[in-house]
Amino acid sequence: MSALNLAVESVSDLSNQPSGKVRITMPHFVYHMLIKPIYVEFCQRYPAIELEISLSDATVDIMREGFDMGIRFGEKVEAGMVAHPLTSPMDGALAVSPAYVDQFGLPQTPDELKHHKAIQYRYITSNHLAPIELLQDNQRITVEMPRALVVNDTYLVVDAALNGLGIGQLMGPVFEPYFASGELIPVLPDYWTSISGVHVYFHQHSQKAKRVRALVDFLLEKRDEKKSQTA
Repeated sequence: MSALNLAVESVSDLSNQPSGKVRITMPHFVYHMLIKPIYVEFCQRYPAIELEISLSDATVDIMREGFDMGIRFGEKVEAGMVAHPLTSPMDGALAVSPAYVDQFGLPQTPDELKHHKAIQYRYITSNHLAPIELLQDNQRITVEMPRALVVNDTYLVVDAALNGLGIGQLMGPVFEPYFASGELIPVLPDYWTSISGVHVYFHQHSQKAKRVRALVDFLLEKRDEKKSQTA
């Protein structure tokens, strides 16, 4: 946040009601899992705040791109940034459709995956393929599989898996509704790895602005409510 923005914000903060624009960036998956159910409540609670949500699966430099905060996986952030967890660590889950299993069978060991097709995710920022990783004998291993499809969108992985093209790997919460409905089947759940949870992050000076602090506190409030409901 620039010195000019902070100066303007300090004048606005003389009032009790947070006001002004808050820009936040996050992956599509995070929006659907965390923000979609709650953003309307935030806007209604703080009508003087103009909330701007930007969805991108790329890694975003929030300072350079002019965002007040971002949400992403992992707690490691650049110098001068502050990060707060919004979720616990997640499973790196593998999923496949019943139709695929009927035709090709369900793998019973990591070694059997080499005989199956993968739906693989490509990172937008690095352009690297996301490795298919499992935990075997307490060691993280990378499994090489022939690929049926490569995509750079989380929900394309889901769609391709639902249509029986192969086995997809994503964060567990993305697949959970489809596991519950029976539309997808877990693959090798005893071998799933753990993925760092989702964190909200922002520059340490940004939290001085009431409008930014309001959104951070709201997100942490909703996190704690969810924890208490599942305790």
